[in-house]
Amino acid sequence: MSGDASDQDYKSKLAAEGEKWGRHLQVEASGEWNAWLDHPLIAEHYRARSLVDGLNWERWVLKELGGPAAKSLDLGCGAGNRSIAVYNQGVSAYIEGLDVSEERIAEGESIRNSLGIPGSFRVADSNYASLPAATYDLIFSCHSFHHFLELEHIMKQVHLSLTPREFFVLEEFVGPTQFQWTDKQIDIVRSLTSLIPERLRKFRWDAIKALEGRPTPAEVVAVSPFESIRSAEICSLFIQNFEVVAAKRLGGTVQHLLYNGIIHNFQPGDEEALRCLRGIWEVEDALIDNGMLPSDFMLLVGRQKK
Repeated sequence: MSGDASDQDYKSKLAAEGEKWGRHLQVEASGEWNAWLDHPLIAEHYRARSLVDGLNWERWVLKELGGPAAKSLDLGCGAGNRSIAVYNQGVSAYIEGLDVSEERIAEGESIRNSLGIPGSFRVADSNYASLPAATYDLIFSCHSFHHFLELEHIMKQVHLSLTPREFFVLEEFVGPTQFQWTDKQIDIVRSLTSLIPERLRKFRWDAIKALEGRPTPAEVVAVSPFESIRSAEICSLFIQNFEVVAAKRLGGTVQHLLYNGIIHNFQPGDEEALRCLRGIWEVEDALIDNGMLPSDFMLLVGRQKK
């Protein structure tokens, strides 16, 4: 950054981003389904696509390390849910995390302390953080990295901060920057949406969904200033900076768009709804696995380049 005006603009956006995700704690606490991965069956299918040698990435890292990481770091840790899961699975003996939301860090620290888990979550901006050298056996980020602006700086810091045991894991949205969906995506989603019964396409205000449009960048920024701010560059920069050990295509290129605003309709026990779910993810899998669509969500596991 250079100049007082740009510095102040960045700080204002960062504060708004932190406040936005702090308020989101209430949404999460409600238990409502709002996004595609809130649905348990879709999440189960997503996890199946993410397996590395038949293991979730946490268990796979544990096997490769030959024991728990002495320390792990979660970039964009939120309320620490993933770090706590990493600890509970025996993958890390000491968990640390950074996040810009004071509310989420306070929530995470309260939970961590109540469970007696060693570590710390702290408020910090990953975009400009300086990480300690050769400190962490495992650094990861799950559904947060696409909110980061200074990708080159962060990846350099990760590279320096990994120990020789070393794993860097991204489980991330890597699709179009600022949700500038491709025409192909929009057309496929429109076609599939038209095949779903109207009762399953109802928004909470009773309008019927026909398509998912492309928001303007200004509309994206108004909701979340750093939403998918450089998401389309994540994969290429990861490959440039790390030796790729595993890469899994998790989907979401169609489902992320299609289910926006209507996922709550697909309730357990509704056989027609479940047939639609399976049919849609099977179409998406086929399009992605045959190279006809990219995967907007990826699992990337890397090591330091020697």
